Amino acid sequence: MENDKTLVSDQLILSKYCFDKLLKAIMNKFNNKHKVDFISDSQLFGFANYDPLKPSLKNEFEQITKGYINGKYLYTKNRELKQGKPIIRLNREYKYAFLNYLNYDRIESFLENEIFDELEMKAQLALIETAQSNEDFYYCCYYYGEDQKMNKGKLTIYNNWSNMEFRFVYFDENDIKSEYVFYGDIKISEDLMFMHTKYVSNNIKKEGANFVFFVGKSTSTERNYLIGTYSGFDKYNRTIAGKIILKKFASKTEMENEFSTRQINPLLTQELKGKRIIIESHLPSISSKISNTSPFASLFSNLSGDYQFKFHGDSEDFHTLELSIDSLNYNISSKNPDVIIENDIVKLINRGQNAYLDFEVLGVSYIQKVSIYIKMYYLIKPENDFSGVYSGVDFNNNPINGNVEIKYSKQS
Repeated sequence: MENDKTLVSDQLILSKYCFDKLLKAIMNKFNNKHKVDFISDSQLFGFANYDPLKPSLKNEFEQITKGYINGKYLYTKNRELKQGKPIIRLNREYKYAFLNYLNYDRIESFLENEIFDELEMKAQLALIETAQSNEDFYYCCYYYGEDQKMNKGKLTIYNNWSNMEFRFVYFDENDIKSEYVFYGDIKISEDLMFMHTKYVSNNIKKEGANFVFFVGKSTSTERNYLIGTYSGFDKYNRTIAGKIILKKFASKTEMENEFSTRQINPLLTQELKGKRIIIESHLPSISSKISNTSPFASLFSNLSGDYQFKFHGDSEDFHTLELSIDSLNYNISSKNPDVIIENDIVKLINRGQNAYLDFEVLGVSYIQKVSIYIKMYYLIKPENDFSGVYSGVDFNNNPINGNVEIKYSKQS
């Protein structure tokens, strides 16, 4: 793991001497830029009844971070210095703002150019070295996102798996990039890792997304991949949930290189495509308006029952499956104990005009995978045997299709 804690760790720890030098350098640049004769603390740091249209460090720093800066936090750090506090701690967003305002990207660069007292330099470097004992960990995350597209994010984990930062990128129709940032805490319980995040909007912290990953009995750092779920909201303000995969990288540079390209390993796409739940943002007044399929619920109830399917192909031979759809969960099961039905789908399509059954067969069966289409009116008042069409795969992995004869009876 990389140990460059300058801008990516959760805190920057500075001695009183070095923070005093840092703040004085910032004030010199601010005064030279704005030529102010007198400025109150509230206006300088940007809190209480300050004027947002006049110069303030809050405004200057927000232009750098492109996010919310708490002016009272800046004032508090200045007060800690004046009160003689020996160690000053700057949180993640603020250390970046302090250093970047002076055009430094690393605390070491600032020390080399601004600190000339050897003893103070040694003391500050010792603080940095102590902070570096906590490694940071870097991941790219992959998920099936908005507009039916694969998306990437980058995750940085700090402070011995206590805190994290998630960044997600979206591209619009003009290929213009926008980035969303979430901060949060990590809790590990039993075999699971929980992440609860917040984000800043209009200078207010708001609830963000939640993530749960399986980590097993080993330590989290031992795994190159972590698989889990997310829940939250998308860029269209819809409630969403889905599957997400994390891939670990040895350094921040490697993570950034992966994050900078829009290419995604097809293996990950195969695992994630379609693994997403979207709940539209509306409030139905009656149950039939929950979704566009709700009006057909009475038809859906006709799907439960016992079925005998005779699958016909190109030859005169046919192959039979006897199945049931239960009336409680609408799961498909086999009447033959040696045959197991997996990954079954039961639903209405075409505004309730057709029934669609899809499933895989595990066991001794000619049919291994099949999709069946049935006209719904045959199931509303079944009097005689009827037929449908099917397509699927046989036990030799050959694509097959044809007509299927159906015997149907309601379960008693």
